[in-house]
Amino acid sequence: ASSRASPSSRGPTALAAASSADGDLLAEKKKSDETSKRVVEVTRKRGECYGCGVALQTDHPDVSGYVPPEEYETKRVHRQLYASMLCSRCSALSNGRMINAVAGQGGARADDFSGLITPEQLRESLAVIRAKKALVVKVVDATDFHGSFLNRVRDVVGANPILLVLTKIDLLPRGTDAEKLKDWVFDEVVEKRRLTLAGVVCVSSRKGDGVRDAVGAMFSERKGRDVYVLGSANVGKSTFIRAALRAMREGGNFGVPGKRLPTASAMPGTTLGVIPLRAFEGKGTLYDTPGVFLHHRMNSILSGEDIKRFKLGSTLVKYVPRPRVDGEEVDRASFEGLTLLWGPLLRVDITEATPSASLAFYGPKGLRVRVAETSSLPSGEDIEREVEAREADAAAKRLDDLKALVTEEEEDAGGGVALAPSASAAVEAHREAAAEATTTTTTT
Repeated sequence: ASSRASPSSRGPTALAAASSADGDLLAEKKKSDETSKRVVEVTRKRGECYGCGVALQTDHPDVSGYVPPEEYETKRVHRQLYASMLCSRCSALSNGRMINAVAGQGGARADDFSGLITPEQLRESLAVIRAKKALVVKVVDATDFHGSFLNRVRDVVGANPILLVLTKIDLLPRGTDAEKLKDWVFDEVVEKRRLTLAGVVCVSSRKGDGVRDAVGAMFSERKGRDVYVLGSANVGKSTFIRAALRAMREGGNFGVPGKRLPTASAMPGTTLGVIPLRAFEGKGTLYDTPGVFLHHRMNSILSGEDIKRFKLGSTLVKYVPRPRVDGEEVDRASFEGLTLLWGPLLRVDITEATPSASLAFYGPKGLRVRVAETSSLPSGEDIEREVEAREADAAAKRLDDLKALVTEEEEDAGGGVALAPSASAAVEAHREAAAEATTTTTTT
């Protein structure tokens, strides 16, 4: 079977020319951070949002870390800039809104949205872990184990011990044996990947299942050291931390904070900085950390509103399609020659299949699988040509926007700065490539 999910192509050579042309134009204007009027330079101030860990700012309400100037000034005067203010974005996330703050999430471009933080910046904030003696709690999504695992975790945490917490087990189908799941994880990680673990714990942060076991393992393994909770974006780190702190309070540790906790949201990239929490009596601190952005995960490809619309993160429901094309009344002999369309997210073409072969899909309720004849759908080549055409057209539009900005600034300044020849040539090349691709694209 061959699967196709959101195919992307780098497109014709003209796309490479666009990158060069962008560089030429930005260099001539000497405003690499101000080429678009939509890009806003954010001046970060002292203090951090206790919900996401990002440095505060008072200039741009639509950018992460914003707090009203008067509120910031009051806190500054009273020396309460840390662990006492919640930014506007975190407040909105806590009320169910899906507001992105990371470049690349859902296709968001840093030059199209103001104040986005890059995945590289988030990863750099984790560099401190490698140099410290700490316990690392590595959180992995039970519904996407391989996709959220972080194979090169040692590059981030060094030789520090790792306690693996498999979260969201409440989303797995009923009847899942947690002990067998734990054994499978241990074999997958220790035996196959050769990654030494301090332990494996399965938890449901929402329902509290296994959380006390995770807290007990954490206390047993940390030996007075700091604890860093690490994982890919949207695996449930902050939700796990909130559940762990609640379990600690219920266990008699009344010094554990019950308010002003990290923000937990279905939006990937909720946590933007390292957040310290006084969770232990005496020595040691518990740290929440930004999620590592993984481009291949479905929740990284989709926008926040799409994640909400498709109800990703809800309980998984099993769906077994029959080898019957929509509209037909009789099953086919097998799935051979058929295509399975899982909502708008995934396409699986079955090239060969035995009569007894079947497929089971586990996903949110309502995200059903449609069956169609492969021959009735556009081929992969057709789709890729369509993607090339759209990318070429979008690249040409970006250059047109830059050219218009140059012209406008020339008029404002009363001077003359010519557009780089390579930029002009790239615009024309993009238009020609887009026109050529469009004439050869099958549209359905």
